[in-house]
Amino acid sequence: MEIDVTLWLWVGLAGMTVGSLPSAYRLLFGDDHRNLAAVLFGVTGIAALAYLSMALGYGTMEVAGTTIEVVRYADWLLTTPLMVLYLGLLAQPGRRVLSALVVVDVIVVLAGVAATALGGLVGYAFFGIGSLAYLVLVALLVGTLPRRASFETSQQEASFTTLRNLTVVVWTLYPVVWLLAPTGVGLLLTDTEVLVLSYLDFVSKVGFVAVAVRGLSTLSDSKTDLSVTAD
Repeated sequence: MEIDVTLWLWVGLAGMTVGSLPSAYRLLFGDDHRNLAAVLFGVTGIAALAYLSMALGYGTMEVAGTTIEVVRYADWLLTTPLMVLYLGLLAQPGRRVLSALVVVDVIVVLAGVAATALGGLVGYAFFGIGSLAYLVLVALLVGTLPRRASFETSQQEASFTTLRNLTVVVWTLYPVVWLLAPTGVGLLLTDTEVLVLSYLDFVSKVGFVAVAVRGLSTLSDSKTDLSVTAD
């Protein structure tokens, strides 16, 4: 069955837009943790703009015969650091660890851009660099953050753990898609790749925001102070 790529991009836009409503409500009308609500709104809000651009046919660039979805990578470059920032704000590990999380995440995305643009053996080399950086990111999320965390309530820790696990599981599927898609061995058609990436984006972003917004209610009840702290 032929896949209508544009249709799925519009569906992605609708999902990101609807997924932005809970955090937008908390940002506008919530009494506590508006900084966290702003981060969450940025995740799905930026993604919604990216999907709108892609659905309208913008945001691609040809490099050496390879089509690069510049808008999608720009989306990831902005939204994934916001997601790890949110996890860091929940865990409160200190500025140094928080900065390391964001920097390593940006390296992962930029390595993916280089791998897609250059292709061939050089592309695989950058894919390897991105994969190593991703392993470092997972180590920070799974090992360093819990060890350096200063959770004030069990609800805060539970929210962090659920979001962290969701993020690691879903994000691990992205490099698999890269390998199976035309960027790698080519087992997935380009249309199928767009469908799968749209689904993963929805689960990782809208799912993340939905769980996080629900957790904000318990954080508000406990009056937990979640701002960036020094080491």
